[in-house]
Amino acid sequence: MEVETVGAAPGSPEEFAACYQRHVDLVVAGDQAGVLADMAPGAVPAVFAGVDLPGAQVEAAEVVAVQVDGARAVGRARYRAPGREIGLESHWGYDGSAWKADGLANFDLAESGPA
Repeated sequence: MEVETVGAAPGSPEEFAACYQRHVDLVVAGDQAGVLADMAPGAVPAVFAGVDLPGAQVEAAEVVAVQVDGARAVGRARYRAPGREIGLESHWGYDGSAWKADGLANFDLAESGPA
């Protein structure tokens, strides 16, 4: 996985990459409370509208890209669920003390880097 920095970040790109990896691991573990704790206030449930999610039985996941641009970041992960794979792109903002997810979209698995 490549970590790309575009602008000055409030935390290091490595800090966001670690935060995002932890979030992806929570999804794989089925820790819904942990996943929701990473969401920005007011983002749920709208953030999930129209997004194909892997469901509760995630077999594995791989972070394929992260990009940090100042107080904004994007992470992409490939999730493997029974019988299918899904690409999810998460958009995050730094709120002054922590990274919080505030956007979610699917991406074509033939692509790997942030849009």
